[in-house]
Amino acid sequence: MRVRYLMGLPVAVMAMVPVFGFAATGTAQARVQTYSCTAESWGGEQLGPVTVESKYGVRAAKGLAKTEWRGEAEYATIECTPV
Repeated sequence: MRVRYLMGLPVAVMAMVPVFGFAATGTAQARVQTYSCTAESWGGEQLGPVTVESKYGVRAAKGLAKTEWRGEAEYATIECTPV
């Protein structure tokens, strides 16, 4: 009797995976945040602001902004604020 329940468990789990997977994709897209970032160059000049989108917070937005300035920005001076 117990074996029947254990055999049916993987089937039940596999039947529910598409339902949970579909629900998770809708919430993942809703968490994307837009940030406006400013920084100074290595020479101390103010660089133009950039706008980046990040799902993973301010720290990831700083990394994305750094690549937008292509190495001109000093990482310690990058400031990102949500828009």
